[in-house]
Amino acid sequence: MEKNGDGKLQDSELPTPHSVMKMGLRDRTSSMEDPDGTLASVAKCIEQLRQSSSSLQEKEHSLRQLLELIDTRENAFSAVGSHSQAVPVLVSLLRSGSLGVKIQAATVLDSLCKENELRVKVLLGGCIPPLLGLLKSSSAEGQIAAAKTIYAVSQGGTKDHVGSKIFSTEGVVTVLWKQLQNGLKTGDLVDNLLTGALKNLASSTEGFWSATVQAGGIDILVKLLTTRRSSTQANVCFLLGYMIMEDASVCSKVLAAEATKELLKILGPDNEASVRAEAAGAVKSLSAQCKEARREIASLNGIPALINATIAPSKEFMQGEYAQALQENAMCALANISGGLSYVISSLGQSLESCSSPAQTADTLGALASALMIYDRKAESTRASDPLGIEQTLVNQFQPGLPYLVPERTIEALASLYGNTILSIKLVNSDAKRLLVGLITMATNEVQEELIRALLALCNNEVSLWRALQGREGVQLLISLLGLSSEQQQECSVALLCLLSDENDESKWAITAAGGIPPLVQILETGSMKAKEDSALILKNLCNHSEDIRACVESADAVPALLWLLKNGSPNGKEIAAKTLNHLIHKSDTATISQLSALLTSDLPESKVYVLDALRSMLSVVPFHDMLREGSAASDAMETMIKILSSTKEETQAKSASALAGIFESRKDFRESKIAVKTLWSVMKLLNVESGNILVESCHCLATIFLSIKENRGVAAVARDAMAPLVALADSSVLEVAEQAVCALSNLMLDTEISDTAIAEQIILPSTRILREGTLSGKTHAAAAIARLLHSRRVDYAITDCVNRVGSVLALVYFLESARVGSVAIGEALDALAILSRSEVVGSQIKPTWAVLADFPKSITPIVLTISDATPLLQDKAIEILSRLCCDQPVVLGDAVASASDCISSIARRVISSPNLKVKIGGTALLICAVKVNHQRVVEDLNQSNSSNYLIQSLVAMLVSGESSLANLHSGDQDAISICRHAKEEARNGESDAGTAVISGTNLAIWLLSVIACHNEKSKTAIMEAGAVEVVTERISKRSSQYAQIDFKEDNSIWICALLLAILFQDRDIIRAHPTMKSIPVLANLVKSELSANRYFAAQALSSLVCNGSRGTLLSVANSGAAGGLISLLGCDDVDIQELLDLSEEFALVRYPDQVGLERLFRVEDIRVGAASRKAIPALVDLLKPIPDRPGAPFLALGLLTQLGKDCPSNKIVMVESGALEALTKYLSLGPQDATEEAATDLLGILFTSAEIRRHEAAFGAVSQLLAVLRLGGRAARYSAAKALESLFSANHIRNAESARQAVQPLVEILNTGMEREQHAAIAALVRLLSENPSKALAVGDVEMNAVDVLCRILSSNCSMELKGDAAELCCVLFGNIRIRSTMAAARCVEPLVSLLVSEFSPAQHSVVRALDKLVDDEQLAELVAAHGAVVPLVGLLYGNNYMLHEAISRTLVKLGKDRPACKMEMVKLGVIDSILDIFHEAPDFLCAAFAELLRILTNNATITKGPSAAKLVEPLFQLLSVPEFGPDGQHSALQVLVNVLEHPQCRAGYTLTSHQAIEPLIPLLDSPAPAVQQLAAELLSHLLLEEHLQKDAVTQQVIGPLIRILGSGIHTLQQRAVKALVSIALIWPNEIAKEGGVCELSKVILQADPLLPHALWESAASVLASILQFSSEFYLEVPVAVLVRLLRSGSEGTVIGALNALLVLESDDGTSAEAMAESGAIEALLELLRSHQCEETAARLLEVLLNNVKIRETTAIKTAIVPLSQYLLDPQTQAQQARLLATLALGDLFQKETLARSADAVSACRALVNVLEDQPTEEMKVVALCALQNLVMHSRSNKRAVAEAGGVQVVLDLIGSSDPETSVQAAMFVKLLFSNHTIQEYASSETVRAITVHECCPAAELN
Repeated sequence: MEKNGDGKLQDSELPTPHSVMKMGLRDRTSSMEDPDGTLASVAKCIEQLRQSSSSLQEKEHSLRQLLELIDTRENAFSAVGSHSQAVPVLVSLLRSGSLGVKIQAATVLDSLCKENELRVKVLLGGCIPPLLGLLKSSSAEGQIAAAKTIYAVSQGGTKDHVGSKIFSTEGVVTVLWKQLQNGLKTGDLVDNLLTGALKNLASSTEGFWSATVQAGGIDILVKLLTTRRSSTQANVCFLLGYMIMEDASVCSKVLAAEATKELLKILGPDNEASVRAEAAGAVKSLSAQCKEARREIASLNGIPALINATIAPSKEFMQGEYAQALQENAMCALANISGGLSYVISSLGQSLESCSSPAQTADTLGALASALMIYDRKAESTRASDPLGIEQTLVNQFQPGLPYLVPERTIEALASLYGNTILSIKLVNSDAKRLLVGLITMATNEVQEELIRALLALCNNEVSLWRALQGREGVQLLISLLGLSSEQQQECSVALLCLLSDENDESKWAITAAGGIPPLVQILETGSMKAKEDSALILKNLCNHSEDIRACVESADAVPALLWLLKNGSPNGKEIAAKTLNHLIHKSDTATISQLSALLTSDLPESKVYVLDALRSMLSVVPFHDMLREGSAASDAMETMIKILSSTKEETQAKSASALAGIFESRKDFRESKIAVKTLWSVMKLLNVESGNILVESCHCLATIFLSIKENRGVAAVARDAMAPLVALADSSVLEVAEQAVCALSNLMLDTEISDTAIAEQIILPSTRILREGTLSGKTHAAAAIARLLHSRRVDYAITDCVNRVGSVLALVYFLESARVGSVAIGEALDALAILSRSEVVGSQIKPTWAVLADFPKSITPIVLTISDATPLLQDKAIEILSRLCCDQPVVLGDAVASASDCISSIARRVISSPNLKVKIGGTALLICAVKVNHQRVVEDLNQSNSSNYLIQSLVAMLVSGESSLANLHSGDQDAISICRHAKEEARNGESDAGTAVISGTNLAIWLLSVIACHNEKSKTAIMEAGAVEVVTERISKRSSQYAQIDFKEDNSIWICALLLAILFQDRDIIRAHPTMKSIPVLANLVKSELSANRYFAAQALSSLVCNGSRGTLLSVANSGAAGGLISLLGCDDVDIQELLDLSEEFALVRYPDQVGLERLFRVEDIRVGAASRKAIPALVDLLKPIPDRPGAPFLALGLLTQLGKDCPSNKIVMVESGALEALTKYLSLGPQDATEEAATDLLGILFTSAEIRRHEAAFGAVSQLLAVLRLGGRAARYSAAKALESLFSANHIRNAESARQAVQPLVEILNTGMEREQHAAIAALVRLLSENPSKALAVGDVEMNAVDVLCRILSSNCSMELKGDAAELCCVLFGNIRIRSTMAAARCVEPLVSLLVSEFSPAQHSVVRALDKLVDDEQLAELVAAHGAVVPLVGLLYGNNYMLHEAISRTLVKLGKDRPACKMEMVKLGVIDSILDIFHEAPDFLCAAFAELLRILTNNATITKGPSAAKLVEPLFQLLSVPEFGPDGQHSALQVLVNVLEHPQCRAGYTLTSHQAIEPLIPLLDSPAPAVQQLAAELLSHLLLEEHLQKDAVTQQVIGPLIRILGSGIHTLQQRAVKALVSIALIWPNEIAKEGGVCELSKVILQADPLLPHALWESAASVLASILQFSSEFYLEVPVAVLVRLLRSGSEGTVIGALNALLVLESDDGTSAEAMAESGAIEALLELLRSHQCEETAARLLEVLLNNVKIRETTAIKTAIVPLSQYLLDPQTQAQQARLLATLALGDLFQKETLARSADAVSACRALVNVLEDQPTEEMKVVALCALQNLVMHSRSNKRAVAEAGGVQVVLDLIGSSDPETSVQAAMFVKLLFSNHTIQEYASSETVRAITVHECCPAAELN
C-alpha cells in the first residue's frame, strides 16, 4: 500500500521550471562522457572561432556548424554552455566580426539565452553594445538577429537586478524606441521583437519611463497600434497600459491620437486572444486613470464591446491565461466606466429582465459570471453588492423552454457567485450550493435536472440541504455518483454527503441504507486526498450517530484505510483519521493496536500526534486484564507510550503525556493499578524540563492520575514528592503551565494527609490567579483546591487575610458566572464560598471573607444563577451564602433573584423541602428580597411552578415549630439572617422605638406571608386554609399576655402578626371564616395597647374588617367596643408615626386606619343611626376642644360629625340639641385655622339642609356669622360660607330678607378675587338668590364691581370647565335682563362663551347655549356670535341624548341661520344634518319640532338642498309626519323641508319611497285645519306624484278626495298645488277623479277669470280634464261647451284632441250645440289649430260641420274664416289630404252664401282652390274644389278673373278630359260658368271652345 501510494505521489509530482534548470546544470557537469563526440565537436568549433588566423569564411562555417550542433544534438547545448570560452568568443565576434559573422554569433547567443544561467552569462559578457550596433546597421538580416537576441537577453524579469543596471547604463530603451520610430526594413518582425524587449524591460529597467517619454514612446505606440501583427499589437497594448498606469498624464495624448477606437476594435473576435487580452488591459488602465477616457469609451460603443470581450472565452471556447486575462481586464474596464464592479453586476442583473432574445440573455449571463469571478475586496469596499439579490436574479433565469445556452450560462454565473469567497460568505448554504453547481456542470441531463431542482429549492425556499435534495432520494443520487465518475465529480459528491451528515441526522441512516458505506470506504482507499478526508469525516459522523451504523462501518473494513490516511495523509487528513478511529473503534482490537504501536516507533509519519490520539482511543476501551497481561498488544502499546515520554521530540513527549492523561481520565481501574505508579514516575521526571508544552501535558497527566489517589496508595506515596515541584509550577508565568499545576495540586489534595501539609498561601494565591485567568476546567480545579484546602482547617486570621488580599471570594464568584455548564464546577466553587461564608469576624481590623460580596453587589448575581439548575445540596449552599447578604444588599440581591430564570421557584422548593431551619429562614429572606424588587415576578414564578401553596404551608409550619428550633440556634446565626427594611444610611432615630426596622428569625416567615398576601389575592385563601389566622391570633393573644415580661427588641412579632391579619382581612371570604370572628375581640384588646406599632396595626386589621366585611362583621366590630379605641387614635401627629405610615404604604394599607375604620363604620345605616353613633356624637363634639397631643382631632371630629349628619335628621337634631350650632358659631368667632373653619362652615351647611334647623332661631345668627366669614374669613372658609349660604337661601324667609341682599356684594367680591372653588360657591349662591328675582339681577349690575365683567374675565381665563360652566349659568340668569344684555360687557362675553362650547363639560355647554340663545335675540350680537365661529361648536354638540341642550342649540342655530347663507353652508359642512338624524329616532316631539325648524332654515338654500346631506332627511321626516302627536308647527317645518328637497328631480331620483312611507303621512295633512300645512302637503304631493311607481299605487287614490276639496276651497295657492298634484295621476286615475267631482271643480278652475289663473296652472287643469275625457265619453256631457272650447286653446295636443272629440260628439248628439260652440269661439280656435297644423283632420272635420250650419254661416263673424282656410290650403306644410279635403269642403260650404262669395276675401279662396286642383288631388277633392269654384265664379266676375290669373283655365280644361265622369262633367260646368260672359275672354282658346261645344249636348240633369 505504501509503495503504491508513494508511486502515485511521485507520478503526480511534476518538476518545477526552477528544478529543471538546476537539473540541467547538474546533468552537464556529471555527464561529460561524450559518447557521440558532440563535446569534441563543440570544443573544436569554439577553438576555431578563437583563432585569429581563421578566415571570415571559416568563422562563419564554424558558427553555422555550432548552431547546427545546438539544434540537432541534445547535449550540444550543455556543451556550449559549459565551455568557459564560448560566450566571450561569441561576444568578441559579435563586436568585431564581419556582418555575416555578427549575424551568426547573435543567432548562437540567442539560442544560449533559452537557459537563464547562460542568459546571465551572455548579458555579463558585454553583448549589449555590439547588439545595439548590429540593430542600427542597414542589414535587415542583421537587424532581425540583433532584435531576437536583445529580446532573448531581456527576459530576466524583475528579479534580474544586474541586467536592469546594464540595460539602463547602455541606454537600451532609448535605442529601441529610436529604432521603432525610424522604422526598419524588416517591418513587423523586428517591431514585434523590439516591442517585446521593451515589454520585458518595462518593469525592471531603471529610468525606463523617463527614457520612453523623451523618446516619444506614446506617439510611437499609437502609430504601431494600427499594425496587424498580433504579437506586436499585444506588446504595444501592454506598453500602453503600463505607461498609462505609471503616468496618468499620457491619457490625453492617447485620447488625442484616437487610440481608444483602435483598442476597442482590437477587442473584436478577429484578433488573437493575447492581443485582445492586452488591448483589454490597456482599456482597463485608460478607464482607471482618466475620466474623459471613460466617457469616450462609452460614446464609442465600448461597453458592448467590453461585454463581448468578457464573454468571448465562453462563446469562443478560449482557454489559458490569455482567456482569463481578457475576461478580467474587460470586466475591470467595465467596472471603471460604471463606477465600480458592484454597479456592473447590478446593471447586468437588471438588464437580464429586458433581454429580447435567449442569445442576449446568455451573453449577459456570461458577462455577469465574469464580473462575479473577479469581484474582490476592493470592489466590496467601493460599493457592496447584494449576493442574495444576485442569486435570486440568476435563479429566476431557470425558465422552461429556453435554449440550453441560457441555463448553462446561468450555472457558470452561479459557479462564479458561490466560488467568490467575499460574496458567498453572505449566502446561506453557500458551500452546498457551490458543490451542487459543480456537480451540475459535470452531470448528465437527467441527473442535471434533479440537481438543478435541488439547487432551486435551496435558493428559493431557504430549506435545508436535506430537504432540497428530497431527503433519501438525494442521498441515493449522490451515492450513485461516487462510483463511475470523474475525480472532480467524486469530490463534489463526497463533499455534499459530508455536509449532509453534518447537518441532518436522517441523512446518516439514509447514507447507510443506500449502501453508501462501501463506496465511501473505497474512496477512502483510492480517491483523491480531498475525497479521502471528506469520506473519513462522513464515516466519523456515521459512527458517532449510531452503534448499528458504527458496526456497519467497522465491518466494511475501514480501519486499514484510516490507518493509511493517518500515516500518509495531510495534517488535516491525519486529524480526521484519528477522530474517525476514535469513534469507530469501541472495543479492543489487537491488530490495530499493534499497527498503531508500530507507527509510533517507525519513521512515518514524522508527527506522532494523531497516532497517539488514535492509540489513546484504542487503549481507553482495552479490557483491564489485557492491559495487565505482559506481552499483550495493549500492554506493549502502553509501555511504548511511557517510553516515548523520554523522546527527543518535544511534540511527541507532550502528546504522549496528553494521551496517557486521556487514558487515565477515562479508566478509573488503570488509575488504581500499578500502571499508574509506573507512569507517575516517568511523568514526574518531566516536571523539570523547560518546554512549556511538555509541562502542561505532564501536569495534566498527573492531575488525572491523582484522581484516584485515595484508592491507590502507591500513587499517594510517590505523589508526596510532586507537591514541591507542582507548587513551583503553579507560580509559573506561563498561564497554561500554572493552570495544569493547580489542577494537579487540586487532585493531589484529595488525600487529606497531603492537604494538611499544604501551606495555605501557596495554594490560595495560584488558585485565585487561575480562577481569574484560566480555562473552565482550570477554574474548576482551582475552586476545588481552595475548597479541599479549607475543608481540613479553620478559617483563621491568616487565611482570611490571604483570601481578602488576593480577592479569592470575588474570583470564585466570577468563576461561577462562567461555569454554567454543570454541577461539578459549581459545586466546587460553592463549597469554597460556603466554607468562607461561615467564617466569623476574627478581629475588628479585618472584614470577614464574605463581606466583600456586600461591597461588590454585582458579585451576587453569579451565585444566584447557580440556584436554578443545581442539586439540592448546592442550592442549600448558595442559599446559605446569599442569606448572609440580605441585610446589607437586599435590593441588589432581590434584583438578581428575580431576574434569574427559575431561581425563585428553586428557592421556594428548598424552603418547602429542606429539613434545615437555617436554610428555610435563609430562603425566606431571599424571597423577601426578591419581592421587594419585583413582586409580580415572584408571584408569577411561584404560581407557574405550583409551589405557592406548598410554600405557604411551609411558612405557617415554621411559625408553629420554629420557636423551639430557633431557640437552639446560636444568637449570631439568628442575627446573621435578617432583613433591614431600610438602608443603613436611611435609618431613623425612632426605629428602635417602633421596633419595625429589622425582621429576623421566624418573623421572616410572617413577613413573607404578608408580602405574598399583599401581592397575590389568590394566596390569601391558601394562607387562611393553612391555619395562619388561628396561629397568628394565638400568637398575638399569647404574646400580649406576656408582653410585660419580654424585652421589646426581642419581641417584635406582635405588630407583624397584626399586619398579616390586616392584609388577610382584605379578602371577604376570609372575613366570613370562623377564625376571623374569634380574632375581633383580640384585636379590639390590642388596639388599646401602649405600644404604637401594636396599636396601629391592630387598627389596620380592624379597618380591613370594616372595609371588607359584611354588615354583620361591622356590627360585631361596633359591638366589640373598638370604635372607642379608634376614636382615641384620631389626630395623632404624622411625625410620631411616620415609620408606621411607611409600612402601611408598602403593604397597600390605608395610612390612617382609625379614620377609615370610623368612617366605614358610620357608613352602615344601622350603626350611623344607632346607639353607637349617638354615643359617639358627644365624644366627637368634645374633640372640638384643642388637644396638644392630638392637633388634628378637631378637624377629624368635624369630618365625622359631618358624616353622621348627612341625610340623618335625627343625628342633626341631636347635634343641635347638643349645642352644635352655638358651638360652631362660637368656634367660627374664634377665628380657627382655615381648614377647620371650612369644616365648621361645611357642617353648618349640612345642618341647614334641614328645613327644621333653618327655622331654628339660631339660623339668623348663623347668617350674620357666615356673612362675616365671607368678608373676613380665609379663602377656604369663605368657600364653605358661600356653600352654607346657598343652603340657607333655599328658605324663602331668609332669601327675601334684607340680610340676603347684603350678601350680593361680598359674593360678587368673592367672584372677582376668590379662588376657583370659592367662585363656584359664589356663583351657586348668586344663582340661587337671583334666579327667581329679576329685580335683584339689576342689583348685581349696580354693584361697584360689575358682575358681568367678572364673568367675562372668568370665561376668558384658564380656569376649570366646571367654573366656566357655572359662570355661563349665571350669565344665562343675568342676560334675561334686557338692560344687562345691552351692555358692552355682554358683548365681550360672546367670544369666551363661544370658546367654552368646545369643552367636554355638558352642564357648561347647556348654560352657554342658553346664554347665547338669549344674546342672539339682538341682531348685532347675533352677527358677533356668528363672526366668532359659534356655528362650529354648536353643531359639534349635537350628539348624545341631552335633549334640552339640543333644543337650545336648535333655537340658536335657527336665529343664526336666518338671512345668513354662509352660516347655513357652514352648518351643513360641519355635518349638522347627520347629527340631527342621529338623534331624530329617539328625540321627543318638542326637539323634533325644533330640529324641523332648523332643517327648514337650512333647506331654504338651494345648494344645501341639492347636496348629499339633505338627501338623508327624506325618510326620517316622512316618519316624523306620521306621528300623530307632532304639532302643526313641526308639520309645517318638516313639510317645507321635504318640499325643498323633493322639488328637485335629481333629488327624487335617489329615492325609492313606498306609498306607505311617503303618501299615507300626507293624506291627513291635506285636510289639516292649518292652510299652510295643507298647501305644503299638496305641494309635496305634487312633487312625489311625479314618480311613476307612486302614481300607480293604490294608496294614491286616497289623496284624490282631499285634493278635489282643496280645488273647491277657492284659495288660489291651494288650488295651484292641488292641480299640480292631480296632473300627475290624471292618466292613472281619471275615473276616480271624475267620481270625486273633479270634472265640475276642474271646469270651474278652467273658466275662472277673477283672478285669472296662470297659464301653467290652466294648462295643468286642462290636461287633467282632458285625461278624464279621454278615459270615457260618458263625461263629455258633464263638461260645459265653453270649457271644451277653452280646451282647444291648450298647448297640449292630448288636451286638444280630447276637446275636439267631445265637441264632435256633442254636435252629433245635439245640433243646437254647434251654435254654442261658435259663440264660445270654437271657429277661431279651430282655424288656429289648422294654421298651426295641430290635430288638422279632427279640427277640419269639426270646422266643416260648424260651417255647414246655416245659422252659423249667417253670422257676420264667419267672414273671417275665409282667409285662414285659404292660407291653410296654400300652405306647403299642409300635407294631410283628408284635412285639405275637409278644408276645401268648408270653403265650399261658406260660399253657398252669395254675400261671402262676393266678398273681397273670396279672391284668395279662388287661388287656394286652383292650387288644390294643380296639386293632382283625388277625384273626390277635385269635385269638391270644382263645386266650390262654381259657387265663387257664379256670383262674382272678380273671382273669375282671379281663377284665370291663377291658371285655373288650363287646369280645368285638363280636368275635362278626366276619366272620372263626375270630374269631367263638373269641369265642363265650371268652364261654362267661367266663360259665361266676357270677363276673361282673353283667356279663351280653341280648346276652350271645343270643350264647351262638346259638352253643350249634355243634359241638364247630368250637368247638375
